[in-house]
Amino acid sequence: MASQSRIADPASLREGFLAAQQSGGLPPSASRRWKDFDRLAALLSEDALASLTEDEAAALYRACGGARGREFRNNPVEEIRDSLDFLLYDTIKLEGRFHECVADEGAYKLHGAGKEFASFVLCLRDPRLFGVWNTGAERALRRLGLHPGTLNRGQWGVRYIDLLDALQRLAARFGLSDLAEADRFAAWTAQQKEPVSD
Repeated sequence: MASQSRIADPASLREGFLAAQQSGGLPPSASRRWKDFDRLAALLSEDALASLTEDEAAALYRACGGARGREFRNNPVEEIRDSLDFLLYDTIKLEGRFHECVADEGAYKLHGAGKEFASFVLCLRDPRLFGVWNTGAERALRRLGLHPGTLNRGQWGVRYIDLLDALQRLAARFGLSDLAEADRFAAWTAQQKEPVSD
């Protein structure tokens, strides 16, 4: 269950974020993650995915902030294409697709990739529906009293659905345009020194 802390001043927090976004004051990791949004998103269309190169796959991985790039590069590009195609375009429910790409025993799990990579790819594909699951998102949700408290137990896909619900509430509360902007907001909020909730 999410904490019921109230945000001390949501309007000033939003204003601070917008000012930081305008002035280039977002954390470097968040800025890097989204600077090539259009180019990276284009790699994920069904047609483009069929010819994804190793370098393009590595660029997707770097953008998500992955820390195990050497391990990720050991995946054959055909397996990366298959995993991304399954995650993005298979007809089974999102929960099942996400689990198969993230769980250690998952049929589409890639070496060096986990929830950060899978959720980033989904967000690139449709930032209105899908958000990024990383440390900054969890930290911000805790600080803002929106953390569901269920993200460390159960099936990976169900956990991701819980995260998406929390991120949608975050976006609605702060008037964010989509869940890519929610990722930038979460990264900025997580780095703030002063308390953001009472």
